[in-house]
Amino acid sequence: IQNPKSFFVGGGTDLYVQRPDELVYASAENLFDDADLRFIEETNEFVELGASVTVTDLLVSPVMQKLFPNLYKHLKLVSSTPIRNMATLAGNFVNASPIGDMTVWFLALDASIIFNNDRELPLRELYLGYKTLAKSEDEFIAKIRFRKNFPHFNFEKVCKRTFLDIASVNTAISLKVESNLITKAHVSAGGVAPIPLYLQKTSEFLRGKEISDETISEANEIIQSEISPISDVRGSEDYKRLLLRQLFTAHFVELFSYQPNPMS
Repeated sequence: IQNPKSFFVGGGTDLYVQRPDELVYASAENLFDDADLRFIEETNEFVELGASVTVTDLLVSPVMQKLFPNLYKHLKLVSSTPIRNMATLAGNFVNASPIGDMTVWFLALDASIIFNNDRELPLRELYLGYKTLAKSEDEFIAKIRFRKNFPHFNFEKVCKRTFLDIASVNTAISLKVESNLITKAHVSAGGVAPIPLYLQKTSEFLRGKEISDETISEANEIIQSEISPISDVRGSEDYKRLLLRQLFTAHFVELFSYQPNPMS
C-alpha cells in the first residue's frame, strides 16, 4: 500500500492477510458494498459484471448458470464458502496472483475490464510482470465484460488437496467448434509463469484446426514453449509442465469425450 491516503479495497480476502498492519493506518475506500459495482447483466452480445461481484454471486446468477452448465462443478474448487462469499472478481484480478482461479477463468473468456475512468483494457494486457499492473494508483476496476460467443468452456485445477486449496496449476479454455473445426479459441493457465497467463500462441494455433490427436499434441508443444514454471512448494518445474499438458488434454476429454491416443 504505497499511498495510504488513497486506497481501494474489495472483499479483502488476500489483502487483510498480506498487509494487516498497513491497513490499520490506510484510508481505504471500501468498494465491496457499492451497489453500483454489484451486478450481472446480459445483452444480446455481452455479459457485464460489476467489479464487486463475488464468486458466490456467480454461483447463484441465472445468467451465469445458463451460460456455464458446469458452473457449480468448477467454482466449488475455488477456496471455501466464506471466502467465496467475500472474494470479488476485481480483487482477484488486481491481486495478480499467478494462480488466481477467477483470473484464469476470465482470461479464457477473453474478457475486458473497464476502469472507473471508462478506460477499457483486455484483461490479458493488465499484467506487465509479477504483481505489476497496467493501471494507475487512482484507477480501480468498475466492471468486467465478455462476449457470449463460446459454446464450449472448461476449467481445470490441480492442487495438493481437492478442496480448500490454491492451485498448483489451473487452466481454462473457451472454444467455438463447427463440424469438428475450431473457429474460436482462448486458452489460459496459472501456476506456470510469473503472471496469470493468456496462451496467445496456443490460442492462435487452435483456430482453424480440427479436433484430433495431432492438433492436441502440437498445441501441447506450443504451450510448453509459452510457459516458464518454477519449482516451489506446490511442485517442481517438470511436474507443473506435466500437469498443464495433462490438463489441456483434459479440456477436450471433458468437452468432446475425446479419447487420447496413448501413442501420440
